[in-house]
Amino acid sequence: MANNDITFVRPEVRAALPVWKKIRDVCKGPDAVKAAGNAYLPYLDPSDKSSRNKKRNEAYIERAVFYAVTGNTKIGLVGLAFRKDPTLTAPEKLSYVKKNADGAGTSIYQQAQQVLENVLEVARDGLYVDYAEASGEAIVLRYQAENIINWRTERINGRDQLMLVVLRECIEEPDGYGFKEINQYRELLLENGRFICRVWRRTGDTQSGPYAISSKYHPKPKGEQYWDEIPFTFVGAQNNDPTIDESPLEALTEINLGHFRNSADYEDSVFFCGQVQPVISGLDTTWRDWLQEKGIRVGSRSPFLLPKEASFTYAQAEPNTLAKEAMDSKRDYMVQLGARLIEQNSAVKTATQATGEQTSSTSILGICVANVTEAYSRVLAWCARYLGVKNETTEFVISQEFIAKIAESGMLTAIVNAWQVGAIRDEDMVRAMQKLDIIDPSADPDTVMDAMRNRSPTLIGGNNDLGE
Repeated sequence: MANNDITFVRPEVRAALPVWKKIRDVCKGPDAVKAAGNAYLPYLDPSDKSSRNKKRNEAYIERAVFYAVTGNTKIGLVGLAFRKDPTLTAPEKLSYVKKNADGAGTSIYQQAQQVLENVLEVARDGLYVDYAEASGEAIVLRYQAENIINWRTERINGRDQLMLVVLRECIEEPDGYGFKEINQYRELLLENGRFICRVWRRTGDTQSGPYAISSKYHPKPKGEQYWDEIPFTFVGAQNNDPTIDESPLEALTEINLGHFRNSADYEDSVFFCGQVQPVISGLDTTWRDWLQEKGIRVGSRSPFLLPKEASFTYAQAEPNTLAKEAMDSKRDYMVQLGARLIEQNSAVKTATQATGEQTSSTSILGICVANVTEAYSRVLAWCARYLGVKNETTEFVISQEFIAKIAESGMLTAIVNAWQVGAIRDEDMVRAMQKLDIIDPSADPDTVMDAMRNRSPTLIGGNNDLGE
């Protein structure tokens, strides 16, 4: 029997949800990790259900120190990717995306940062292009991996084409001065070669009834009868197909949690064994009872007398360095894992990519950035199609020059000399200067050359600039 439940979640998504939650909690930091209780820190003694052991377990978690290595690494990687402003090439009708790409005031640059963050965290995000009737603009909507619950593809004309995508949305409905959150589902369907969008919501006043179609519409580009594809794209860590990729931060997350567990053991050991314990030996029961009754003050200004052959000393546990060594080892490994995310690796190109055996430098961060760039270039083309713009270039490029290059005077002289003698083109000279941050990377080379050729002449010399 066919499954007609719009809330159906694909098995691979259900399997990935716990992993995604763990990575997201670790990226959020210590509050989210500790709020999960024993999910990431095993219970001290699961068989002991006493209130005393419960309090000790709470203190065990509270004393543990969580270092936000994974979250800081993610922020640092996004910072490297956006060290230079992305370059946007789009027709004039799409210029609004610079300030408002999603219809809610989020610029395409800010949205791209959010997409890259999610790709680094869970290796997945989604972009859907819709049309806002009120403003007459095509908008780009972003969906997190957890809200892309179902999809289906078919092989058509030699390529896999999306036939169905189901997106879960949480909307806020006013409730007096407050609000209540309601789930709805957006179904993107390609039916008989035509794109249809359906919105499913619960029926009934109590919002507890079954889901039913509340609205249905047939989006179409300007000047066309219908869409022949679903304007939705996945964004992944390896490629932009529907398959779920492995998170770039998953290995770092596991080591970060291991470091957290070692920290809990270390801090617990410090708490119980870190203070010295006074020890008195050689007492008979009479002296023992007398001291217990009168009490003892310990300190240089509070001496007390002991019987013959009795002694007073301090006992302290031997240093437990095992947990600390484990923490240090994991800390060093986390540094290595973070560095590998931007480490350049040489890979031989395929025959379709280049003629002969050429190598290309790639990194995990570089692949993620390339996938985000490709996805946005694709959705911008859909936006242009919505607005009826044809045969114009649409491109959004995030720089992959993560490490700043130092412009040496000799290098600059060589570039300029080569340009002056005609060894390189005007465009090549400008792009070389852009890579060295001498010229704004987002500037169009033709515009730069026009400005250079048409600028006002500069008079050189002390007398000349005075007009003498």
